[in-house]
Amino acid sequence: MVQLNDYLIKLAAELPGRLDYARKLRRRFIFDELAGRIDEYLNEGKTGTVLLPGLRGTGKTTLLGQLYFYTLSKTSEVIYLPVDELHLLGFSLYEAVERYLELFRPEKPVILLDEVHYDEKWDLTLKVLHDRMEYLIIATGSSVLKLKENPDLSRRAKHIEVKPLSFLEYLHLKGEKVKRIGLKALFEFDEDSLRKALSDVLRYGDEAERYLRLGSLPVALELGKREAYEAVFTLVERIVYRDLKEFRDFDSSTLDSAMRLLFILANPKGERFSYERLSKTLGVSKSTVMELVRALVRSGLLIEIPPVGSPTRKVRKSPKLKFLAPAMRASILQRFENIDNAALFEDAVALYLHGAGRLEYEPDKGGADFLLTRNGKHYVIEVGLGKSDTSQVRRSMERLKAEKGIVIGNEFDVREDILMIPWWVFLGLV
Repeated sequence: MVQLNDYLIKLAAELPGRLDYARKLRRRFIFDELAGRIDEYLNEGKTGTVLLPGLRGTGKTTLLGQLYFYTLSKTSEVIYLPVDELHLLGFSLYEAVERYLELFRPEKPVILLDEVHYDEKWDLTLKVLHDRMEYLIIATGSSVLKLKENPDLSRRAKHIEVKPLSFLEYLHLKGEKVKRIGLKALFEFDEDSLRKALSDVLRYGDEAERYLRLGSLPVALELGKREAYEAVFTLVERIVYRDLKEFRDFDSSTLDSAMRLLFILANPKGERFSYERLSKTLGVSKSTVMELVRALVRSGLLIEIPPVGSPTRKVRKSPKLKFLAPAMRASILQRFENIDNAALFEDAVALYLHGAGRLEYEPDKGGADFLLTRNGKHYVIEVGLGKSDTSQVRRSMERLKAEKGIVIGNEFDVREDILMIPWWVFLGLV
């Protein structure tokens, strides 16, 4: 049986070689913020805990590997532990950290923990380490981190979600030089900034479709089309058959139903669903369907967008469901050779707007694709790769008493209360 001391000594020696692949790759935008936290700790002694939850395939392990080399360039005192490997070998996270501190006696270590959710007591361990006020801890994990940490750690730690790639980040990782204008220009109808984005993005028009189909996940960047679709579909299967068990002890038959549910939802016609109809189609109870949807949302695979209206109406009407990473919908549709770019683009819009404000949709026929409430203002947002008409968005603005309307389609036009912006320019904002 492997002894913990021997394992930690061997791991410390092997890490530069193990993680060397990460050093050769371009860094995600989030890297600079995390590197800044490391600098604050090393230069000013600012301790703390940073949790990096996120969907499978968003590059969390690579990001942590790059932070490992960045820290090594500043100090030799860096602890990097792959918690999934510790779990496999039968070691707890707490005993591994304590033993590492005893063996190497670092005075001011940066502690990097990958896949921390594999340890049953990860949250308690991080709370104990955090309360010592001696370290900077950066830990990655699945979306389950947001659900299973204790309240004490939740209050103490900073949470930074590692999301799928935006279009500009996709271009950046491919080696292009890009500049982010940001969604603020969209909401402020900043014509000068939006025209700048229009000019900047024009030369990347051919890449926009590739981004929608595969570019939202780093795993697909270095692979051919067929291999990339298979790699992303494998991620979807792992989320269903491994991660969903973190939320409830589903049996294998129910997990098969979850997979079939995703196939239904991936079809553009499947987003306007009812739990009753899905229950009949899948041959499982309505309550089971609702549990599966909740688990898929909590896993990070789907975004749940509630209907506009009173709490009673929100309960009565089904939510709209979007795939957090458009590539995941594409990997399912590709198996039927029926990829719908319009549906993928709506996923991308939901990804961009998720977290920008309160996101809802208008469930009645002819209703708005999205209603975003941000800083006290209501924005009706209509989405369509060929849209060039403002009548629908104006009707929704009147019904919903919204101050602004945004049409993301083909045209560029800035009016007092309605903005029309080409879809590829929207993608090129962040």
